[in-house]
Amino acid sequence: MERWVMLRKGADFDKISRTFGISRRLASLIRNRNIQGEAEIGKYLNGTLSDLYDGMLLKDMDKAIDILREKIAEAKKLRVIGDYDIDGVNAAYILMEGLKRLGAEVDSDIPDRIADGYGLSEELIRRAYEDHIDTILTCDNGIAAGEEIAYAKHLGMTVIVTDHHEVPYEEIDGERREVLPAAGLCGAAVAYKLIECLHESVGRDAEDLDDLIENVAIATVGDVMDLVDENRIFVKEGLAMLKRTSNLGLKA
Repeated sequence: MERWVMLRKGADFDKISRTFGISRRLASLIRNRNIQGEAEIGKYLNGTLSDLYDGMLLKDMDKAIDILREKIAEAKKLRVIGDYDIDGVNAAYILMEGLKRLGAEVDSDIPDRIADGYGLSEELIRRAYEDHIDTILTCDNGIAAGEEIAYAKHLGMTVIVTDHHEVPYEEIDGERREVLPAAGLCGAAVAYKLIECLHESVGRDAEDLDDLIENVAIATVGDVMDLVDENRIFVKEGLAMLKRTSNLGLKA
């Protein structure tokens, strides 16, 4: 028979319990997750969409927005290249749906797990080139695809990277330096934030995109992200929305 022992980090659990109307045990568990201070605890327990960070804080978001607005205005052909897992598919859907709502001409290409493998490849780029695609948007991949992105740019295509994987790096004289591909957006980006910022930049109400948070929630859980900070809010709000979703696939 296993015996469970709850280790407890120090805090004024009586005060936390009274302030937030929770048990001392729950207060202890929250402290064990290194959530401290009334502001942090309040956000952890009661965070809403208004507590999400401004997407413009993401690296090069302004560049990505400028490029996409220009491409949409010029009716250029866009292609979303995602991944075959739950995160990549939902990210691709978010980008596709968000761009279509702005009148963009956009399609998608999800790599085949066996034939194409993971991430941006020269074959995917060749397919896009043959289909006269002007701009490629990656999601859930691309941050390490420096050579492939260079190839796409050589063919005259524009590439915007949205990804959340670790940035590759190299050691030079004992110093760690990030190796970033020459693309518009990189780093721990979320496709939803790109679409949200894009819509806001043209005067659209970001609340009209709330239904896409359902997909963010599914992807966050499916990709086993830590349920803290923004991830916790996305999942909490997304689960509530899923109860009344109008998405035919999700309803099925």
